[in-house]
Amino acid sequence: MADIASIASNNMLISGIRAVSALIFLVALFYMARIYQKTKNTTDIWLLISFAVFTAFLISLSNSLEWYFNRNETLDAIGEQLNIIFSLVWIYIAFRFLSIKKAEG
Repeated sequence: MADIASIASNNMLISGIRAVSALIFLVALFYMARIYQKTKNTTDIWLLISFAVFTAFLISLSNSLEWYFNRNETLDAIGEQLNIIFSLVWIYIAFRFLSIKKAEG
């Protein structure tokens, strides 16, 4: 029987886990889009959150493909750039939430 370390280091297993993560983010994206459709007359925050979830989907997909292709340098660079975009989007979302809270109070 194989030991845990050899199973965990299997590129296909890691790629599969990351692919499942990408699919979960894709499902979440559709739910966020539906919520945005219901609330677009009052706020656009769900559009921003949908964009963040879409970026997370692309990050997971990039990471999955990176592991599938044995640590591809190009896919790694794409994933890093997407992580930066994801962080900036969440900083802006946090700013919007704080602005809403300040306007209410």
